[in-house]
Amino acid sequence: MVTVAVDLTRALLDAAPDVEWTLFCSRERVPALAGARARFVLSPHRQELANKLTWLPAVEAAAGLDATLYPYWPSPPWRRQGAPSALVFVHDLAFKVRPAEVPWQQRAYLGALFPRSLPPAAAVLVPSATTRDDLLGAYPAVDPGRVHVVPEAAAGLGAEPGPLPDGLRPGFLLAVGTVEPRKNYPRLVRAYRRLADPPPLVVVGREGWAYGEAMELLRSTPGVRLLGHVSDAQLLGLYREAGALAFPSLYEGFGLPLLEAMREGLPALIGNRGALPELAGGAALAVDAEDEAAIAEGLAALLQDPRLRRRLAAAGKRRAAGFSWERAARQTLELLRAQT
Repeated sequence: MVTVAVDLTRALLDAAPDVEWTLFCSRERVPALAGARARFVLSPHRQELANKLTWLPAVEAAAGLDATLYPYWPSPPWRRQGAPSALVFVHDLAFKVRPAEVPWQQRAYLGALFPRSLPPAAAVLVPSATTRDDLLGAYPAVDPGRVHVVPEAAAGLGAEPGPLPDGLRPGFLLAVGTVEPRKNYPRLVRAYRRLADPPPLVVVGREGWAYGEAMELLRSTPGVRLLGHVSDAQLLGLYREAGALAFPSLYEGFGLPLLEAMREGLPALIGNRGALPELAGGAALAVDAEDEAAIAEGLAALLQDPRLRRRLAAAGKRRAAGFSWERAARQTLELLRAQT
């Protein structure tokens, strides 16, 4: 979500060079926004909650702003008199929809802030209609007329793909995402073990929380290659040389790996829940994410049916062409200007 917030911020600055922008951010985010035509106000605390409760409400009210966008985490639970209108971007409701697969700290933090920060917000932005439905179901006090779908976009991975890792040949299965319970790696690995003579399963993603079972299975399964975090160029090369994306996530508020794969013409298997079917729009093979046999059958179909791969690749490219950060910035800018 941090990368998404940075990409949206950059697109907003490019879309409205005449606007005077003030960026409230941590020192760690400054390099990602280098060269931005904006005034930077750096947070004094490393902890997000400390910033929300003390520093941000004070500087926000005194900064003379017309409107404020919170593109990553929710706005402060209490805002001072004179504070500008707040727009809040909610990327998913995983902590409500799949609470057992979200760290307790995140459940506690968002569970405390959302009931206070969402109802008074001038606008709430969400990346999908699915997330909008999840949000309104969880928080009926939020005015539906203030909840707006602003689809995200794929990250710019550069123009030149990096080389494949040593010994890896085109046609492998690719899985992209943090190794954590919501990404469903244990079921994916067990489904992979059911395949007859499969190509390698290449996993790109950092270790998240509660990753023990998943990492044990990934490390002990023949054919699995764990790459961890890779550069943008390496990721682009993997998307372009893979045979299929395996993304049977249990819940996504949007699903950036799917969009990145579709943009590169890589056919994908996805879970049939959350926002993934909505994002795919029929351009991916959807299966029951909790059914290992269904995942295995779907992977086998993608690997063995070249006509299916070609159809999904073409449909995915058409579908991905409708998403851009420029479009997201225009929608967001309209909502911001409506508050001034």
